[in-house]
Amino acid sequence: MIGLFDSGVGGLSIYSEIKRLMPYVSCIYFADQAHFPYGEKTEGELKKFSRCISSFLIEKGAELIVVACNSATVSAINYLRTVFPIPFVGVVPAVKPAASITKTGKIAVLLTTASSKGKTYKELIETWANGVRVISVRLPELVEMVENRTINEHTSKKFLFDKLKSLKEIGIDTIVLGCTHFIFLKDMITSEFGSTFNVLDPAEGVAKQTCRVYSLVASMEESRDRQSENDMFYTSGDSEHLRAFIKDWLNIDLEGVYSIDLECMKT
Repeated sequence: MIGLFDSGVGGLSIYSEIKRLMPYVSCIYFADQAHFPYGEKTEGELKKFSRCISSFLIEKGAELIVVACNSATVSAINYLRTVFPIPFVGVVPAVKPAASITKTGKIAVLLTTASSKGKTYKELIETWANGVRVISVRLPELVEMVENRTINEHTSKKFLFDKLKSLKEIGIDTIVLGCTHFIFLKDMITSEFGSTFNVLDPAEGVAKQTCRVYSLVASMEESRDRQSENDMFYTSGDSEHLRAFIKDWLNIDLEGVYSIDLECMKT
């Protein structure tokens, strides 16, 4: 079983890609909506939340955990690897491939405050930017719009498109979606701007890495034998909110969505 967690619905973009590649593998997903958004939390808070959720997922049978959140990855994944014996797969902005394909030498990374301040992000730029100009664009408002399902409203679209038009005007030709929530906006961006931007998201790469790692820790034969098991979805917030998002964005109508309070979150 594969466990995934995020501050909210963003990690469902990773979940969807994993299920496309490994439909026979059972997954358990935790949305920490009570503490949303992670992008504005401190490193200490993110370590605490991540450890608590990881313990819960392991108790439920997770053999591998995907930290399906950029903010939690940069702040907590190395810590989690020292605490738990199972493997963790994280999400980092696609700076390396963006730097390799830009024609103008200018890329923009759309991300949260926590991700932009993380050591991992700075190291990515130092290691892979190779003289390419990297514009870091903090968009916590956009995370809220996706989470609350208001992104299709006129004012929300205008906010997003105005930001992208300003990036176009300064010569940006490649955009990195540095928050899993933003992956749900990829089609909207490409439909509005066409070939103006290369739009890179981490979903496929993270899913492929998850498949590789999972093949080392779990029996594929056993996983296929258990394929009738239903995936489980938990939230520290409103289960109906999570269920509605899964139905609207993933076109999956679920009964197995539950709200739960984890005691370790309170201590």
